[in-house]
Amino acid sequence: MADKIRVSVVVGTRPNLIKISPLVKILAKDQGFKLQLIDTGQHYDYELDGVFVKQLRIPKPIFLDVGSGPSVEQIERARTRIERALAEFKPDIVLVIGDTNSTLAGALAAAKLGIPLGHIETGLRSFDWRMPEEINRIIVDHMSDLLFAPTKNAVKNLKNERIPKERVFFTYDISVDACLGNYQIAKKSKIAEGLGIGNDFVLVTLHRPSNVDDGEVLSSILNALVVVSKSREVVFPIHPRTLKRLKEFGMFKKYSKSIKFIKPLGYFDFLRLLGSAKCVVTDSGGIQKEALILKTPCITVRDTTEWPETLEGGGNTLVLPDRIPNEVSKRCSPGFHKLMKGLKNPYGDGGTSKRILKILKEYDGYRHEKQA
Repeated sequence: MADKIRVSVVVGTRPNLIKISPLVKILAKDQGFKLQLIDTGQHYDYELDGVFVKQLRIPKPIFLDVGSGPSVEQIERARTRIERALAEFKPDIVLVIGDTNSTLAGALAAAKLGIPLGHIETGLRSFDWRMPEEINRIIVDHMSDLLFAPTKNAVKNLKNERIPKERVFFTYDISVDACLGNYQIAKKSKIAEGLGIGNDFVLVTLHRPSNVDDGEVLSSILNALVVVSKSREVVFPIHPRTLKRLKEFGMFKKYSKSIKFIKPLGYFDFLRLLGSAKCVVTDSGGIQKEALILKTPCITVRDTTEWPETLEGGGNTLVLPDRIPNEVSKRCSPGFHKLMKGLKNPYGDGGTSKRILKILKEYDGYRHEKQA
């Protein structure tokens, strides 16, 4: 019997843990692989990270407790701890996903140890160098041996950057696997009843520094949401970063009179609200996609997106804060919801994890030290 392929998977944030969970499950079950799951703890709040391990029923990861801090310090702290974990496990390949600081740290650790690197969700470009994620994803793409592209646009971006085509694999988007696979479970959630909200509500998530770290920008968004709240309920599961800023700016009490701020939700509860909301207002890349998959109209408070496919057909739109009320009104209408039902999902059929597994089995770039 051939030696098992040793795979280390590195994550550090809630969205990436969710997205990669279908692949983690099949890697753990497949007799041809030995899995090491590493959670850097970049999202150090239990409600944003640890709870998902239980909910998603994935193997318990090695937790590195990196925590928050300035980006450069966080990346270096994560890299050194990941490197120690990899050196002990001796993987044949390291898999990272997305564009977070943990993604870059995992890639750097693999490079330092000479281990092949696979990047899931590769080739995305917002073409906005102000976004730290844009820098992370470009660096990791150019370091990777296997690039798993979720869209044809992503493949095109990699070609334009002259990344060798033999490294690039069009697999569709692993987010679809997680979203479709978990929504049937999520529909059983009683979160809406528990919160005392009806069917006519707008869901909100905000966490990006460009939106929450500047008091003037944050207040402009919240003022727009107050206008929305006059005609329908606004439900805002609040990220710890955003809550911290609201309190620092002395805004929390003022806006809590109109906006229903709630604690961060478990994945299934959040997915349930996303699927039943009249529309979602967000600055998250992942939620833009999930909203389209679940046919929920989306309003993105950004001027760029790495997911341009969500804009095709109008399911998602990019806005400045002053446009939020009008867009909410438009997208909550019965006519717009009818339009949403007819939009096609460009991100795949939920079979991405199996495609990646097949590629990993066929990859011939592993080190075979035992045969040397």
